[in-house]
Amino acid sequence: MPVSTLRFVKMSGAGNDFVVADNRGGAIEEAEKPPLARRACRRKIGIGADGLILIERDGRQDGDYVMRYFNADGSEGELCGNGTRCAAVFAREIGAGGTSQRIATPAGVLRADILSGSAAAATVRVAMARPSPIRRLRLSDLPGGEAELFALEVGVPHAIEVVPDVAVVDVDRRGSAIRRHAAFPAGANANFITLDEGSGEIRLRTFERGVEAECLACGTGATAVVTVAHRCLGWPAAVPVRVASGDLIHIDCAGEAPLMEGPVTRVFEGAFGLVAASTARRAEQPEGR
Repeated sequence: MPVSTLRFVKMSGAGNDFVVADNRGGAIEEAEKPPLARRACRRKIGIGADGLILIERDGRQDGDYVMRYFNADGSEGELCGNGTRCAAVFAREIGAGGTSQRIATPAGVLRADILSGSAAAATVRVAMARPSPIRRLRLSDLPGGEAELFALEVGVPHAIEVVPDVAVVDVDRRGSAIRRHAAFPAGANANFITLDEGSGEIRLRTFERGVEAECLACGTGATAVVTVAHRCLGWPAAVPVRVASGDLIHIDCAGEAPLMEGPVTRVFEGAFGLVAASTARRAEQPEGR
């Protein structure tokens, strides 16, 4: 039986959707967070989301608050770009931060600026984690044939394949194979991009680690692909990225910290029943025979 309820807001960052909640009081204990993420994020029988975001107090005082991000499978992510924008809007709403914020994450302290809009819909810019050096590799044992990939980290690991048309890529099958390939011991988000010279946009589709499916948007992925396009493929430093939702995420990687700018929308709010961690774990196990 639920022992309490979690007040939450469902938010979307360019189609990447999250359950966002205030945990500054510490009501959700560490052991409860992974099972809560799995229960809350399950579509059809939960709230449904790509991940769970918890706003917590920063004991070190490096930031205005700490953003904890848990993927839909319960694993904790070091960083989520679209989630960071959503966290900033939610944090302003609950009084944890203002229009300009310093957000402490496992990938470092990030600056977020709410440029316009309200709690219902806003535009937010985030100074992202500095990208790692780029490496190139060729994988020959993939569904659909071999791939030449760019690999780098923007808080989390990414693999990028340039394709003629992202619309026809089997993202679930090929993306899953890249995400789990031995070349990426910790796993990687698999990104497929088309460089649209006519529009000046990069079109992006992403199979996301931790969600284990294609997401409608990936903020760290958008940052990674513009970094690769600029450093390796002769594209400008500032490029709009068209994600699977149809929204644009604007990336400018001219400076030391890439800037990511994009939309945030509030979808709905509600209450979700909390159970003890031990009860949640039992509920996730299939019955024995």
